[in-house]
Amino acid sequence: MRKLTTRQREVLETLEKYVATNHYPPTYRELSELTGIPSSSTISRILHSLRDYGYVSWNEGQPRTLRITKTAS
Repeated sequence: MRKLTTRQREVLETLEKYVATNHYPPTYRELSELTGIPSSSTISRILHSLRDYGYVSWNEGQPRTLRITKTAS
């Protein structure tokens, strides 16, 4: 299994906390604000990496369908 970068782990942990609190996933903009990563393209790239590594999944073209499939721990 690939080791996550610091940023990838930060985003995944932020996702886990947000979903645990709100019971639905954040938008890219909300995730950007929560992590302090100003670029939505960077958020997108990190999420795609997490999906490639099997940590998250989502339904293309549908909002708020992001699911955590494996935790950061």
